[in-house]
Amino acid sequence: MQHDLLASLAARAVPFFFSLSALSASCSRGAPEPPSVGGTGGHPATADATQGSTHASGTASEAAAGASVPGDAGPDAPPDAPDDPGDSTWRATRWLERCQIDVADEPSKALPLLRWEQCPGSAPGCTSLVVDWDAGKYPWTASPTVVRWGDGYRVGLYFEHRGERRTGVYDADGTPLAAWRFKDLEPTVPEADPTQEYCVPTVPSVGHERVWLGAQRVSVEAPGSAYLVSGYDALATASQPIPVDALSQGLHTTDDTLALSGPGPGTVNIYDRISNQAKRFGRQSGNGAPSFRQMVPVGDHALGLATLEDATSEGWIWSRQTHTIEPLLRAESPRVIADIKSDGQTLVWLEAEPYSDDGLYGASSLWTSPFAATKADLAPKERRPGPIIGYPISAAGEGFYAVYAIGEKVIHVYRLSDAHHWSFTTPPELFDIQDIAHVDSREVWVWVRGGIVRQALSELGAGDPAP
Repeated sequence: MQHDLLASLAARAVPFFFSLSALSASCSRGAPEPPSVGGTGGHPATADATQGSTHASGTASEAAAGASVPGDAGPDAPPDAPDDPGDSTWRATRWLERCQIDVADEPSKALPLLRWEQCPGSAPGCTSLVVDWDAGKYPWTASPTVVRWGDGYRVGLYFEHRGERRTGVYDADGTPLAAWRFKDLEPTVPEADPTQEYCVPTVPSVGHERVWLGAQRVSVEAPGSAYLVSGYDALATASQPIPVDALSQGLHTTDDTLALSGPGPGTVNIYDRISNQAKRFGRQSGNGAPSFRQMVPVGDHALGLATLEDATSEGWIWSRQTHTIEPLLRAESPRVIADIKSDGQTLVWLEAEPYSDDGLYGASSLWTSPFAATKADLAPKERRPGPIIGYPISAAGEGFYAVYAIGEKVIHVYRLSDAHHWSFTTPPELFDIQDIAHVDSREVWVWVRGGIVRQALSELGAGDPAP
């Protein structure tokens, strides 16, 4: 795992986001590290079609972004004529200084359509993204963000296309609603200042009403970031960043809340769109604060794991009303909280034996409670034995919880109302699971190195009831 972030970026132009994620994990005690993009596993995700959060797996850095493409267009420049006559013309944005970020005049020319085909091996209910463009190196996409939209889904996505880093927001029929491209700027005076800067996008994080956009300038001398939020009808003209400038190793959102992991190890930044306020929490905020790797917004709250000085982990909760973060769940010693998620109606968590040197927690049990924001209001109930997990890769939505058991290489799905259980694997050709991007009452969306897999719950068979 690469810990020297800046040297790595300078030497390889590797995606910034995951490098920072690895750095943070290596400096945080009390939980397994997130597996490398180069191996099995990936970042946690949650997405919910009711009150839960939409996951944006962070930046395009979670995918193998291609080599930088120089650019010098200013914000007032006329549309760029495309190198390929089949491509869109582009207009520069003002999101972030020394990052050339352009918005497409014709999104349908800038990005391919999203199309799906039956998975190799014809597993029932399994479909995968058709990658019929020059996608560059593995992985071919970053983890998508997903929101239920009528009978389909709107999707935020990053991939390499036409040799450039591009992101888009897709409608339920697979056509792009908006598209952006990101180019690195060459040093102004290469001989005097040869340091390269990289312009890394975040995956557009789609919600029911709004989309969160962003970019990060990875630079030894002047790193920077910009995050924006826009309604669907104004995506092409979004230009005003929110008052948050913090490099991030990932983000989770709802329509009204942005939660950034980082910039430092064990810290999170939470921005409340309604009050236009942001606050940092975690180890670097002082006062003996615990370490947070991520917080996942849900309704007027956000949930996440806190790692304490004794290496135990608890479930903590942020409140919009108080703009504070407080402990919510603690397992009876020596067990720890290994994961916590919510679909807005039900809290679900795994209590487990402490993790071992192999990066796996011990035996776990699945617990639920009606959603509660305080310890006093919890009604915890142990439901059934749970899987053995490592770094939590999971999602909750519409009464379901999906979690990846890295040791088994199996995704487990639980119906929260009665703890009924199903499980499945992705086909060998589409393995190397990186993330569970979304789950609802119809489907599980899984990010793999070869693209995206969708599994229909109705085709998983009878499953098994809680004991």
